[in-house]
Amino acid sequence: MNNPLNNIPVRLSIFSSIYVVTLIFVAPFIDHLFSSLEEDKLIKENNFQILLEIILHVIVLTISWYLLNRYLRQSLELLLHVKIKDATKTAIGFMSSIALVGLQKNLIDKLKYVSLNHPFRMKDLYD
Repeated sequence: MNNPLNNIPVRLSIFSSIYVVTLIFVAPFIDHLFSSLEEDKLIKENNFQILLEIILHVIVLTISWYLLNRYLRQSLELLLHVKIKDATKTAIGFMSSIALVGLQKNLIDKLKYVSLNHPFRMKDLYD
């Protein structure tokens, strides 16, 4: 009998669902490691301090995404007795990276603030 997990749409659906559920729990934890834009404004952080926090947040996300992608994929392969092929790896990697970043409210708020509301200006370097 043919294994239903060999069907690409079924495999993508199962793996995507597992990744999304995992990200729903992991992403807010990462987001709460960093202060909100409102908290930064209260303590009067300047744009460069906010930019540094954005960079740190992105580094933490990158490492988390790498570890999640590597170990969750290996666990699913062992648990479900399937080999995840390149097309599935690409689809899941793309979806999980978008979901992980999309769930980072503090990061998104700070990126909007720095890029739209208060862009860096040359005069900021000399103040």
